[in-house]
Amino acid sequence: MKIIVNDLNIELNLRKIADDRFEAEFEGKKFEVNVLNISNDKITLSIDGKVFTFNFTLNSDSIVLTDSISDYHCRVLDKYQTLIDSYRSTSSGEATKREKILKSPMPGLITKIFVKPGAKIKVGDKLLILEAMKMENEIRSDIEGVVEEILVNEGIAVEKGASLLKISTN
Repeated sequence: MKIIVNDLNIELNLRKIADDRFEAEFEGKKFEVNVLNISNDKITLSIDGKVFTFNFTLNSDSIVLTDSISDYHCRVLDKYQTLIDSYRSTSSGEATKREKILKSPMPGLITKIFVKPGAKIKVGDKLLILEAMKMENEIRSDIEGVVEEILVNEGIAVEKGASLLKISTN
């Protein structure tokens, strides 16, 4: 998978071994990754026996990990997004309308939708509430644009990666 961390493209192979264990391969080196604890806004990982704790914030298509030193803005690109981004970087530079699908960062229940089709949104605007494990998670916009379509209803259970909203940007 391709991951962008603070504008740096990283190629990472990740294989799930168990619910909380993974094998990661980066630049030919393999690492054992264990998820030791996840709470509302913290995650503790063991990577080859070294323990790391991060605060995290989930956005519509990214996660921000924060430790005592820095913030790490992480976004996973699928093969189609990678292709689209590479096309954009080589295009003529004209402003074009682009659509983005907001995906669910985790399984849960949609309890409240704050926007309607046609609503203009900016970074940080509250879009919806996703209840997971009895916690209400505010899903906020990480882009500026216009809500084109709402793809879910309040009271609907969604899986991780489910399409929630369609947002157009320029």
